[in-house]
Amino acid sequence: MSRLILIFAFCSMFANFCFAQENRDSLIVARIEVVQSENTLTFRPTVQNNGGYHYELDYLLLIKKTDENKNLSVNQQKGKFTLEPNQIESLSTTTINQTEKQKITAIIFIRDEVQNRLITKDSIQITTKELRPINESSLTVMKGIVTDDSKTKMGKDYYDFFYSTYNLYPTKFDFIINVSELPYRGLSSIIQVKVDQDLIHEFFTNPDEEFIKEQVATTFQRLINYASHRGKLKNEFTY
Repeated sequence: MSRLILIFAFCSMFANFCFAQENRDSLIVARIEVVQSENTLTFRPTVQNNGGYHYELDYLLLIKKTDENKNLSVNQQKGKFTLEPNQIESLSTTTINQTEKQKITAIIFIRDEVQNRLITKDSIQITTKELRPINESSLTVMKGIVTDDSKTKMGKDYYDFFYSTYNLYPTKFDFIINVSELPYRGLSSIIQVKVDQDLIHEFFTNPDEEFIKEQVATTFQRLINYASHRGKLKNEFTY
């Protein structure tokens, strides 16, 4: 009986902790301001701490632009910063050219650097010079995004081959894939492929082209399994 009471008490404490943390996080507000001129758009992201806690945060700003010929370009800005109670922090601005027939989607992710978890995000969409916020259900327009954090030529070779192969498929994963590279002993390094904080695949670098192709194939297979588990993959995507 006493054991059941202890379990119940632990569950109650854990639930209260999660609820308190969720309330704290709701006081962190991200916002993307867009300044529109005749030929350019400037994105100015800010983060406001309306609470009384100190945060160590990092951010990722993605700007995806599709022109009338469906050519895709992606710009990314990222960094780390400290957010004090009741502080408003201005992050790095990005300016891009605009044309009459294009679609631009900007989204910013704010993550707790210490606990490795997403705290908040904001987004906006621009179509033929009209601004409108994006509904949460519309964020699938960010399909096909692969961020590059490679450090060496071997890492860049893997990223380029992975990305070019990914672009061959009409159906894309509706989550952002991150390719990063970590230093190891000597001249070697480790490539990691992640979705959010979930590690999909990692391996030691090797300049051999066939090895890179094998790792790309393995990565795709694991991404497909991961997406299937999340229930976010259409049946027509095959590799």
